[in-house]
Amino acid sequence: MYELPKKKLGKRADEAPLDALRLVLKAQAVQLTPVDNQVSALPVNVELEYYFIPMQFMREYAPYFRPDKPPYKNLKLVNYGHPAISLSFFNKHKYTIKRNADQSDVLQHLKAFRDELLNRSLVQQLTTSQQEKLRETDELFRTLRDDPDQYETCFSNYYHYYRYWYCSYRYFEDATQTKADTSSEHLLKHTERVKGQVHERLNIIFIDPDFITRPVPHDHKLIDRELANFPVQIRQGVTTLYLRKRGT
Repeated sequence: MYELPKKKLGKRADEAPLDALRLVLKAQAVQLTPVDNQVSALPVNVELEYYFIPMQFMREYAPYFRPDKPPYKNLKLVNYGHPAISLSFFNKHKYTIKRNADQSDVLQHLKAFRDELLNRSLVQQLTTSQQEKLRETDELFRTLRDDPDQYETCFSNYYHYYRYWYCSYRYFEDATQTKADTSSEHLLKHTERVKGQVHERLNIIFIDPDFITRPVPHDHKLIDRELANFPVQIRQGVTTLYLRKRGT
């Protein structure tokens, strides 16, 4: 029997103890499939780590739910307090563009790129294109240092093709389970830091195991639960006759 760690064991106060959490998560997590459950095709991405946890375990994760504090950088409780009755996943291309960049930032970028090529040249022969790039970068550095107005500049990660994965989930708004709403959250991904070091992150998605296995009407008429009160069911073609004794 695994227990959730009582206190944060991460190196920094804003990081959760992922290794300890994984022991609990792997013992509690369930598998969902589009055929058997109310879930879209699951995202397949080596940089994405997520677990489906039944709602009966949700209270155990309360110490990691911090609505009034900055969230953990390496852990996301995607829908704490709103267990999902259906799930769908999608991704979006995210990028930034910063026009008219500061001269200091431009020079720093050029210097870092130039230094990287110079350091590489100490251990191996640069290719012709790398040598040309080194020469070009050095000239640009000197030009922009002396006369920054010669060039228009901007920074962008557009061609990094970074994609955010989102989880859209449907949940009951009230205890009577008579009204449902939908929300979505982006998921955390493992990120690669300098020198190939990977910063691990994980996501916890809470589910309602009773309703994730069957569709819930969007019209809130609760037809499925009304029909469940009829013990006798006779199907003829596409129509079913439902019967129950009066007074029962």
